[in-house]
Amino acid sequence: APSLSLLAAGSLLLAGCDLGVSNPALVEEGDLDTPAAVEAIVNGARGTFGMATTIMGAAGTYAASGLLAGEIVHSGSWTPPREIADGFPNNESPENQSHWGYSSQARWQAEDAIGKVSGLVDNPASNEWVALAQLYAGFSNRIMGEMFCDAVIDGGPLEPHTAFSSRAVGHFEAAAATAQAGGHSNLRFAALAGRAQAMLMLGQVEQAVQYAQQVPTDFRYDHIHSSNSGNENNGLFNWAYRGDNTWQFTVWGTPFETWGVNTADPGAVGDPRVTYTPVLQGGAVRLGGDGRRPVYRANKYPDQGSPTALAKGTEMRLIEAEALIRGGNVPGAVGMINQVRAHHGLDPAEAATTAEAWALLMRERGLE
Repeated sequence: APSLSLLAAGSLLLAGCDLGVSNPALVEEGDLDTPAAVEAIVNGARGTFGMATTIMGAAGTYAASGLLAGEIVHSGSWTPPREIADGFPNNESPENQSHWGYSSQARWQAEDAIGKVSGLVDNPASNEWVALAQLYAGFSNRIMGEMFCDAVIDGGPLEPHTAFSSRAVGHFEAAAATAQAGGHSNLRFAALAGRAQAMLMLGQVEQAVQYAQQVPTDFRYDHIHSSNSGNENNGLFNWAYRGDNTWQFTVWGTPFETWGVNTADPGAVGDPRVTYTPVLQGGAVRLGGDGRRPVYRANKYPDQGSPTALAKGTEMRLIEAEALIRGGNVPGAVGMINQVRAHHGLDPAEAATTAEAWALLMRERGLE
């Protein structure tokens, strides 16, 4: 047994020691109050946006919307994607909670970045990083307005989902003004397109057209992914192309199986904007994790770094086409749709009646 003198000595030694732990990697809020942190603040918000849209909760809100719209089919055994595919998302599932949680985090980070960065740069009214934060605040709110039935913002009351869409319009307006003042034309076009998207969601069709008309047909604004780390991946590649978790998603059984091109068939014809490839196993098309549905790999995002488009000029032409159909101008709407098809080198389409025009527009929206 140790002697009392040794115990006492140990007590004295411990009493003289500082057992506190300092974490050199810890970043305090005040540490970001420097112009050197501007890029990291905005890119952090953009990174969370990418996680929300393509990674968390079984390939993010994009995959969830694809399942709900029938753009992809659930071919696996995971219950939450099956519930979404069946049209009955369960709010209690971890995946759906991730959709809400990460989307909310992306929205908050982008909005918080606007204030932080504006106080750290010279001439915030024309600064590119401020415009970028405003732009992502717009896109985060816009997607939440489209994806969720209700809105709760920063602990506030329950509101209709359009509260997100209205918030998006304001951020896009600010982004367009900042970008124009600074001569950042790419960000300005993206903000104009985003405002058109959000206004269409609000049912403000004529106003949406006013902004859509200012965006060139060949314009495209992408969110950039990379293979640098898992958090930067395009998760849609991981799930719909690589087939993570026993092939949860397939193009089989969707309209795009009919409209698109089967790249494994040398004689296949169809729309080149949508291609897919049956995945073989033992000489036959393999089944997904559910043991029932054939796996047709979606080729849209063939790499972990494949970008995802947030806004395109071709989409703007389709917004204009929708307004024309609503106004009874079927020939004008078809002409606008054919501008999109011509952009891709495709033959013109036809529609003689309003019903045919709506069907054509819906198909083109899906393909585009």
